[in-house]
Parts: sequence; C-alpha cells; structure tokens
Amino acid sequence: MLNSRYRVCELFGIPIYVNLSFLILLLLFMSDFGSFSLGLAAAFVLAISVTLHELGHALTAQAFGYRTKDITLSLLGGCASLIALPRKAWQELLTAAAGPLVSFALAGIVLLLDVLGVRVANIWLRNVLNYMFWVNVMLGTFNLLPGFPMDGGRIFRSAMRAFMSRAQATFIAMWVGRIVAILLGLRGLWSIVNGGGWGFVSIMIAWMIWQEGWREYMVARMEADFRHWTQEDFNAKVSPPPYERS
Repeated sequence: MLNSRYRVCELFGIPIYVNLSFLILLLLFMSDFGSFSLGLAAAFVLAISVTLHELGHALTAQAFGYRTKDITLSLLGGCASLIALPRKAWQELLTAAAGPLVSFALAGIVLLLDVLGVRVANIWLRNVLNYMFWVNVMLGTFNLLPGFPMDGGRIFRSAMRAFMSRAQATFIAMWVGRIVAILLGLRGLWSIVNGGGWGFVSIMIAWMIWQEGWREYMVARMEADFRHWTQEDFNAKVSPPPYERS
C-alpha cells in the first residue's frame, strides 16, 4: 500500500506525485512541533521545498534537452524521473547541483528578508519562516553528501569523468557512496538505540544508496560494453535464438 502514489498537480508540464510513504515523513516533521497548526505548516513547507528542489534538477535537465517523466515525493524525499540522464559530464554536474542550489536559494531568501530588516509580527508565521530556512539548509547540505546516486555523488562522478571513463567513475562513486551509506546506517542505529524517531529513515536512505549505486554502476558497465559490440555480438546477445525443427 505504501508504494501507491497519487497525482496532486502539474508544474511546468511535469506531473507531481505523492507516494503514501511521504505521509510518514510529514508525520515525523509534524511531531517535532508542539502545535498541530505549526506542525502542519512545517509539513507543507517541507513538501514545497522538496518539490522545488526536484524541479531544479528537472528544469536544468530540460534546458539540455532531457525531459522529465514525473516527480514523486516519498519517505526518502523526492525523485525526479528523467527519461534520459545528461550524457556530458558538465551537464550532469549542473543538473545534480541545481537541486541543492534551489534549496540554498530558498534559505537565502528567508535570510535576506531578515537582513533587510523585514519584521514579521506574527510569531506563528515567524516560526514557519525560520523552519523554512533551516529545512532548506538541511536539504541542500544533506544532498551534497557524496552518497551516489544522491546529488553530491553525481557531482563527484561528473568530476571524476575528467580523468576516466563513465563506468570507472561510476564504480568509484558507488564505493564512496557505500562508505557514506555505512556511516548513515550506523548513525540510524545509534539514533534508534537512543530513542530517536529518525533512525529508521537514515537506515532506509543508506539502503537506497547501497542498492541504487550498484544498479547505476551495472547500467554504466552495460553502456560501456555495448559501445564495443560488433553486429555479430548484438545478434548473439539481443536477437532471439533461431527456431530449430525437430
């Protein structure tokens, strides 16, 4: 049931879906506030911030000619499903960096309002804006961790491609990401042991990094092998075997 998702809107021609597991994440954020109305507003800010973060990826990829199938919000955050990933290293770097940059920009807007002396008299609204600042700082910073295939891991891979092939860079990024995954998993266990409510989320993110990094490495290897196939290789590996009469 938690794998079910529902379309909520469309932005810039990109369908936005919410996975039912995202409700768990919203409930965790809401539980951190003493007021239900403040917790609900914080959950709404989180959903908007994650959506804009993913739109940063999607619209940057679109500028390079790569379309996005949809964006899905889930327990593990957000995911922009690109129909095809940017092939050039610098395009991948900019596409990966766009999400954190959007998050930092949203935090910067709130900070700029404070620097300019824009005072919000309403304490409730002031708390919501304060939360908006910190949640976007957190989103931007966390996604820059080199936990491939997270944003930071993709930035790391694109930088490594200046020195080696895509498959080799993916292999190194995958193992750097797995180190990050182990650390996140250990942190999650420590949090659970000490009564923290976020521990299982860290463990699930660690598992996602471990699994998806390997999957992307296998795809990169297949792409590298495919480029060296002859027509005979293609016929042998892709075409169905001939029908033999008995």
